[in-house]
Amino acid sequence: YPFVTSKDTTARAFAADVGVGPTKVDEVINVFKAYITRVGEGPFPTEISQEEAESKNIEEYGVVTGRRRRVGLFDMELAKESCRINGATQIALTCVDRLYPDCARTQSYDDLSAETKKFVEEIQSETGVPVTIISTGPDLKDTIDLRKELL
Repeated sequence: YPFVTSKDTTARAFAADVGVGPTKVDEVINVFKAYITRVGEGPFPTEISQEEAESKNIEEYGVVTGRRRRVGLFDMELAKESCRINGATQIALTCVDRLYPDCARTQSYDDLSAETKKFVEEIQSETGVPVTIISTGPDLKDTIDLRKELL
């Protein structure tokens, strides 16, 4: 906000929008893509060129406008701020297979490459929040669910 959306997308705003009091929320799962995209103008510190994005097979278009999205690398500072503002208790990390094609459709954390695990562990270390869901493909089954390990 204000360059990405006109809506407050914090956990607090969501709860208020649906009529849920803050004492009724036990878990806040922040959802991050393994890379960042934007449509339109505004600051974008981790932006990469369209050519580099294409070389990584990352090409997206806005649903409403149809405009090509700008692509950037994962922004750890933004992730930390988002976790802090939202009081995140967990992180769901999507599109990992786009950034690390060798882990496409992987359904076990043990089967992820060392590079992918390092990325996940860095996010956890920097944010102080566990990554409990990892999406490795377009199908629901292409998901590593680590929430049971928190219990």
